[in-house]
Amino acid sequence: MKGVKWFVGAVLVLVIVGSVIGTVIDITTVSDVVGKDMKEAIKKEIPNTKILNNISGLRSNCEIYIANENVLKGTTAVELYSNLAKRMKGSGFIIVLYKVDKNEKRKFLEAWLKALTRAGYKMPVIPISKASRDKKSFKIDERVFNADIVALSVKPFGIFVIENSNNPLLDLRLITHTFNEEKSMELLSTNIKNFKYIGYIGWKSKTLENVGKESVKVDYYIAKTTVGGKTYRFFLANTQHSAIGYNGYSPKKFVSVTDWNTDTWKGQVLHQWGPKNEGSNAQITFTLTAGVQGEEPVATATISYSVQGGLEIRWEDHTVPDEGYVKTLHEIPDSKSDVTYTLEPSSIGLLDPNKQGGVLPMIIDHEFKTELQKWWLWPDIKTIDISFTVALYDSNVAEL
Repeated sequence: MKGVKWFVGAVLVLVIVGSVIGTVIDITTVSDVVGKDMKEAIKKEIPNTKILNNISGLRSNCEIYIANENVLKGTTAVELYSNLAKRMKGSGFIIVLYKVDKNEKRKFLEAWLKALTRAGYKMPVIPISKASRDKKSFKIDERVFNADIVALSVKPFGIFVIENSNNPLLDLRLITHTFNEEKSMELLSTNIKNFKYIGYIGWKSKTLENVGKESVKVDYYIAKTTVGGKTYRFFLANTQHSAIGYNGYSPKKFVSVTDWNTDTWKGQVLHQWGPKNEGSNAQITFTLTAGVQGEEPVATATISYSVQGGLEIRWEDHTVPDEGYVKTLHEIPDSKSDVTYTLEPSSIGLLDPNKQGGVLPMIIDHEFKTELQKWWLWPDIKTIDISFTVALYDSNVAEL
């Protein structure tokens, strides 16, 4: 991955929830865990909260639940399984496990996996540490069991892991931020035509204490066409690169990389990407098309994004097409502290069956870096980075 390590830092985030009407958080007796002051802060800052006393509260039609260790200890695996399976048949939701010990967390995950099967779903994306050569068996990453916060989402499915949570309220804000991002993504998705959605990785997040947080999510789509008896697969990687600064730090530069690894696998070809060249504007818009040369396009995606306050966004394209290396630099000169900014560079890779390595899966790397600045007599510059590798198939996504 060009010198960048996977799973850097203390936070791995893969959480998202589908269509959302308002944000409702259910708190299951969190006072024992995060303290009464924290509970009151959550109720004050995130409206429409509701406190539950046991796992049967999952029967309510809410979107975020917070469960502590006491609630899980008072619940059997079968009771967890039954309540989760029933809730999974309803609308999308997230359940957050805060300060839950390894044994209770393992019990919950066992019930969660069985509930998914009972509700008719496949296993969600989940961090793994080891996998067999045929990828039919694997071991869940131990950091999932040792983390301060683990949250799991349904419709679509994901997992949110924070190894060290120094400020639970800030971490819960990230969840509500995810809801808000999904609202805007509903508008974006109407501009993605004839692509099939196959999954996502995200939100992944990394926090630099007292400086800021970087969060990233990538949605993946596929479109296929058959020419001369051969199937050509086009994968769209639609990235969301977010950051927020604290204590006077503000995110100024965003470097987003999607590497289609053409220099390793000749059959993994960079097809289109955006934004290209360089420029500046309050809104960036570009259209990507998928199709074999000489044939009608089989799918299109129009990506449009701006940031809060209508601020100027500058961009530079540093892509190396023959290597499949897509690199975009965004700058927001007038960004402020305590505001989340999100940018969406995207690209399409072609799996060419005529070339070496042009078979499933499509293996790509992602690298994200955010530079945050705070001015004293001179600029104090801090950086946060996140990277990961994924394998794309016809109907699913796997993190490697």
